[in-house]
Amino acid sequence: MNHTIKRPRIPRPRALTVMAGLAAFVLSAGSWSSVSARSASEPASLSGPISLSSVQWIFYKEDFNHLNDEDPALIMQIVASPATYVLEHSVGGHRLPRKVIPAEMFFSAAQLQAAIDQGQVIPGVKVVVDDLEDLPTTPTAELDAPRPAMQAFAQAAMANGYQPVLVPGRDLMLVSGARCSKQPGFTISQAYLRCGLPAAAAYTPIYVIQAASVETNLTALQQLVRLAAARARKANPNVTIFATLSVSPNGAYAPSSAVVQAAEAIRPYVQGYAMNNVRPSDPRMLDFLAGLSKS
Repeated sequence: MNHTIKRPRIPRPRALTVMAGLAAFVLSAGSWSSVSARSASEPASLSGPISLSSVQWIFYKEDFNHLNDEDPALIMQIVASPATYVLEHSVGGHRLPRKVIPAEMFFSAAQLQAAIDQGQVIPGVKVVVDDLEDLPTTPTAELDAPRPAMQAFAQAAMANGYQPVLVPGRDLMLVSGARCSKQPGFTISQAYLRCGLPAAAAYTPIYVIQAASVETNLTALQQLVRLAAARARKANPNVTIFATLSVSPNGAYAPSSAVVQAAEAIRPYVQGYAMNNVRPSDPRMLDFLAGLSKS
């Protein structure tokens, strides 16, 4: 999220396991306690006052830890929420509170499969995140066709006992020569919707809309999140939907009050917020959390 070789064909035994995993997902996705979702048929029930403990959260581990050091009372409210996920790349750092759900980040299906094959997934992690972005290390095949790539990620995750989270970057719409990309006269958000990225929610219990880059334009933000959430829920009525927010979107400055307004504007459409932060902006992030808790 805002991070500034083709995958080998699955051997037949593993392919059978993947199919079994998909069948299990269809039958039991709604019963996963750590990724339970509200009924998608009642999005209006998501409106109303916001408290830090009433929504779900995603933080990077390093951000979560130093924010917790700076204001443990605020973070205790977040930990009391229905689910708080903390993204990590490696073992280490402060011990997380017991209720927090650790999740390991990957940037492609190929990277996840390699970690599984080599036994390198962080021990104890049960949730894996596909932050598919236009990065130099991402296989060209996944950049050219992100939806099949996300499906492959989810299949590999479920076949090996992990719960997938999909976080496709809107910058995938700028990949030259991709199967579907931004066309002249369209915005990136329009291309993101037209190319059907939210429909990848069909493969996962959790889908994250990358919205931070338009958060200060409330009209554009609401349109993106409302339409993306609707299409994600059409693909998977039980999906839990997050949207990204930041007090430093793409390295820019966003006042904490503006981010509070953004969170309030998209609350009817999402169950949680995925927060991007950089250490120098900690005071604004804490102001945002405090301001949201009073909204």
